[in-house]
Amino acid sequence: MKYILTSCIFLLAYICGIGQTMQASIGTGSAANRVIVYIKPTAVVSGAISTLQFDVAIDASVTPVPTVSIVGTPAFGITWNIDPSYVEGAFRHFQFTTATSPIVSIGSGVETNVMELQFNGGPSSLNNVSLQSFGFDNTNGYPGGNSGNIIFFCSGAATSIEGQLFYARAGTTVVNNPSYTGPLPSSTTLGGVILPVNWLSFDAIKQGNDGLLNWRVAGEDATQLYELQRSSNNTNFTPVATINKSANSGGSYKYTDAGITNLGASILYYRVKQVDINGKISYSDTRLLRLDFKNGQINIYPNPVKDGFYVSVPFANPDNRKVKLNLSNTGGQVISSKEITMLQATNYYFDIKNKTLAAGNYNLQIIFEDKVMETKPLYISQ
Repeated sequence: MKYILTSCIFLLAYICGIGQTMQASIGTGSAANRVIVYIKPTAVVSGAISTLQFDVAIDASVTPVPTVSIVGTPAFGITWNIDPSYVEGAFRHFQFTTATSPIVSIGSGVETNVMELQFNGGPSSLNNVSLQSFGFDNTNGYPGGNSGNIIFFCSGAATSIEGQLFYARAGTTVVNNPSYTGPLPSSTTLGGVILPVNWLSFDAIKQGNDGLLNWRVAGEDATQLYELQRSSNNTNFTPVATINKSANSGGSYKYTDAGITNLGASILYYRVKQVDINGKISYSDTRLLRLDFKNGQINIYPNPVKDGFYVSVPFANPDNRKVKLNLSNTGGQVISSKEITMLQATNYYFDIKNKTLAAGNYNLQIIFEDKVMETKPLYISQ
């Protein structure tokens, strides 16, 4: 059966027989890319609810196409079948079904979490998430009518009433309308499903008496602001500056922490706290900045290395000319290569945590303007 749906999540609803009214709604989930589907009866429901059916749909033009999964332990111990997605009209649909359900009773007015859904591998945000009835009127060609609106099938302990299928929760808008000629039919719309910000890079660089902090992110749709934080012990971080999200930044931000050489610290640690519009937070990786190096020395630290190491090349007037860093084994085979700017090279973090490298001796070759400036030995531990 094909269903006409909207750019959202749609809950199907039909209750067999007569009895109490069952309503449904939707809310934000436990993470930024999750939503929860709820049901709530207007009076006590006593009797088994059998087949449950849900249809999840998003805008068909969304790329990359996300997958949808049920996270955590489904309510009531239900085992769900998730059908492959398909595109119909302007929408991509995912269907959730279960042949049997252990739900036998729900108290009057008790809101029940039916399932939590997660979007995986999609875009940074989806504009709307909705619950919508379906059930075709073969005469008029729209949901409702002769076939009724389907929330789920039951044993006759409750029933749905067209025009009262959905109830409002915080942050939702309810439209109980079975007609496709008007507003979104029988839907609940949220402000959006926002996926977490993607931290692309974060550099902490000493230039003169100042610290230059640069970071790049992707998918900052939900971001409200960034808070740059500093610590002298990598434990107690204090705010240095607050930077509001900028629509014109392209995801790139920078800040100058002036006069850091006057703080009396030999090492500083920096991180960026991201706060989104819903109050949720995330953090960048922490970057270490050493202030105690002697002039003119190329340094690698820490050494031995586990997850990554810093390269400090003391250029007198660093700019955007390129420096190449080649990590090789003792046989001369290049394992990993990075091309960075002179400015980055003054304190660059070389991340190796995602590489499977055997413990042992390696060399880092620092190349500038096609000449090897220096080759530094390092030891990678397990």
